[in-house]
Amino acid sequence: MNPLLKGFASACRPSDRRKVWEWCEAHLYVDNTSPMPGRWRSDNSPWVREPMEVFADNKISDISTMCSAQSAKTQYVMGCAAWCISEDPGPAMWVMAARDEAKTFVRDRIKPTFESCQPVADQIVSSETMEITFGSMPFYFTGAGSPSKLQSKPIRWLFLDEVRNYPPGALDTVLKRTRAFWNTRRLIVSTPDQENDAVHRAYLAGDQRMYHVKCPCCGQLQPLKFEQLKAIHPVSKTACKFTDVPNVKDSQGVWNFDLLAIHLRYECAACGHLVSDTPYERKRLAREGRYVRMNPKAPKHRVSFHWNALLPPWVRWINIVEEFINALNAARLGDLSPLKTFYNETLGLPWKDSLGEIDDFDFLEMRKQPYDFGDVWPEEKTRFISADVQEKDGFHIWFACRSYGANGQSRLVSYGRVNSFEELEAKRKELNVPNANSIIDSGYKAREVYRFCLKYGWKAFKGDDADYFLHTVNVRSGSQVVKKQIRRIWTRTMVDPNYGTNLQGRTRPIPLFRWSNSAAKDELAEQMQGKAGGWTLPRKVELLYLKQVTAERREARIDAKGRTSYFWKQIRRDNHLGDCELMLHVAAVITKTFAVK
Repeated sequence: MNPLLKGFASACRPSDRRKVWEWCEAHLYVDNTSPMPGRWRSDNSPWVREPMEVFADNKISDISTMCSAQSAKTQYVMGCAAWCISEDPGPAMWVMAARDEAKTFVRDRIKPTFESCQPVADQIVSSETMEITFGSMPFYFTGAGSPSKLQSKPIRWLFLDEVRNYPPGALDTVLKRTRAFWNTRRLIVSTPDQENDAVHRAYLAGDQRMYHVKCPCCGQLQPLKFEQLKAIHPVSKTACKFTDVPNVKDSQGVWNFDLLAIHLRYECAACGHLVSDTPYERKRLAREGRYVRMNPKAPKHRVSFHWNALLPPWVRWINIVEEFINALNAARLGDLSPLKTFYNETLGLPWKDSLGEIDDFDFLEMRKQPYDFGDVWPEEKTRFISADVQEKDGFHIWFACRSYGANGQSRLVSYGRVNSFEELEAKRKELNVPNANSIIDSGYKAREVYRFCLKYGWKAFKGDDADYFLHTVNVRSGSQVVKKQIRRIWTRTMVDPNYGTNLQGRTRPIPLFRWSNSAAKDELAEQMQGKAGGWTLPRKVELLYLKQVTAERREARIDAKGRTSYFWKQIRRDNHLGDCELMLHVAAVITKTFAVK
């Protein structure tokens, strides 16, 4: 068709009056990265129908979706994007956490989806790496770390993906791009992170529509809750604890998850009916459920949705139980990150702060155990030494040494101060710590520290203000292996020990481990308060040590918009041994020492 006539025909075409999800069923195809490629069917994920319906309502400006990972959230947003291009065009922008991640997403998912959708493909004028131009509108893609990109263009359709990973201030900046349009739509879709973070606040500001399923027996509507997963006893045929199933857990604490899967059920909170984890039962729960507004007094232009991983039929309940049990075991070993991930990405819930404030060091009395410095510990598997360089009152170095055993147990072996790098190396040998387990802070006198590390094989550590660091790992999705970004409290780079001198570039670089100050302090505080792991002290430890490891206190800060954040405030002059304990904790996390058996 002549381009002029084609444009005229497109302008005269009446808009499609079908609901967004009905339009997608007629035109949308799922790309090959999905375990269910081919024509998109809402029967596979009926919980996205209502979010797609409200997307077309011009009386609604803000839609927030706080949910679990791998539960059709991104696919439904791509369907909404395709619909607006075809049926209600206007400048659009899709924002992801990082620009490189956005490039991969556009290449592997967005372009195949748009090109296979005929009403959308017919309008493509040009297609670049981070921008697709249609005959009726432009569509931009960017990372949240680029302020100039977030501020440069007026936008009507704003798609905000995985907001939890945005840099501070990026969300507020990009939301201002929609002011020029009366009929704008700002769609936030993300797994949450911390309680009262941007994702959680957006959900709370809306009407909080939570997906409820209907009991097949009594018809009671109820949200799917993890605590309602029970086992059916093989003899009494009644609901029981997982551990009440015979032989499900042996004397060594090893679980038989294949056996537990046979007995696993979901118990109705109203009548006690037990639902099996079969495709028929799971699909019926999803199909017959509906959203219930938990905050009906919210402004009508703000809508929010929530569901968790117990809902999608393709996620087996036994896998969720196994993930939870493994996360609990990791927490007992001192690593809280798997449990936090379980809450965020499986239950779709924010992680609630439970540290409280440390006002004194009396709580450390509970960490004292009946052993003394110098006692032999038969259960010891390995030990670490850490050091903090100072020059107050003359050059000196503080150090701490801790040994680690099975099940997250650890003991303080030694601490103190020396007056030179040579004395520090001698102390390492005296305490019989391997070179590979010897770490030193490079935040002060970095060049001298790097040379010391190069000479003696120590590892350079440095605290960072970042909340976390993104690591790209390979994960299996169906039959394919895809790259996924995960968050850790540390990252590894390389540095030249002779930087800034005429020897720069002439010696081999050494590793530098950077770690999140706030995250490490949170995790260590959990251990020091006995909430995770087995962090212990000898029965006689001097007041100087106790004061230094409690020299900082966690406090809350509320900004002008009512948002709560947390920070660590130094309340005593010297915190050097506290920094040493922090580095010991980070080293144990990096080397997975908490998992040593």
